[in-house]
Amino acid sequence: MAWDRDFFYDRYPRIEEAFGERLDESLSPRGPSVLLQVVRELDLPPDSRVVDVGCGEGAHAFRLATHFGFRVLGIDPVQRHLDLARESRRSEAPDIASRVSFERGTATRIPAPDSSIDLVWCRDVMEHVEDPAEAMLEYARVLRPGAYVVGYTTVATDLLAPEEADQLFDVMGVVPTSADPRVLDDAIAGSGLEVVETIDLSSEWGEWSQEQDGQAARSLLHLARLLRDPERYRGEFGDAAYDVMVGDCRWHVFRMLGKLAGRIDVLRR
Repeated sequence: MAWDRDFFYDRYPRIEEAFGERLDESLSPRGPSVLLQVVRELDLPPDSRVVDVGCGEGAHAFRLATHFGFRVLGIDPVQRHLDLARESRRSEAPDIASRVSFERGTATRIPAPDSSIDLVWCRDVMEHVEDPAEAMLEYARVLRPGAYVVGYTTVATDLLAPEEADQLFDVMGVVPTSADPRVLDDAIAGSGLEVVETIDLSSEWGEWSQEQDGQAARSLLHLARLLRDPERYRGEFGDAAYDVMVGDCRWHVFRMLGKLAGRIDVLRR
């Protein structure tokens, strides 16, 4: 639409306030709890064996054990994560602690026998994996027949410019091809796993976090400060920390803008 002076200065001001009020109404975005709802709908029995791929400090592993009574193996390639997860295990209730363990592993090297797992849980991992096809084949290997994958992945959209992707992905450890939804689709197809459901969350998690605690707006403010006076922060925290913080802020802003999108894949062997 070409710029229209009469509309811009006359008709639009008449509706601008009402338009803003309308935009203040929430679209009821789904937050991270939607992943637990997806698992709940699978109706897996207590004591089902679960692998939490890229478990980090163990929060999701404990949540899966607490909510569903699963027996969860959390795997991660970062020793610090495993140390913190095992430390957290000591403060959990004995019944929960007995259901959760942690070992070194990756999406392409899961320390579990063939056909031994009822659910692979994978959140915020696939975009960091060099070869999603290899990871999907590994998931298929460890799953029992009829067992599931529930994976949450952040992917790039057509709104993300190539130069923005270059600035963001390198510092955040994202493999550019692995953030391509077409590559993820091909990896799933090549694994033989059946697609039960793919849920496009678009910018919902970004909207949800903004409505809950203002995270996106705070990230935008932090990013503005980082870019306006970089030496202030580089001098205090170092170049590497500065670059990571810029990347993290951009990640939250781009997710809010729809340049990054969340998707949930529910797969079955």
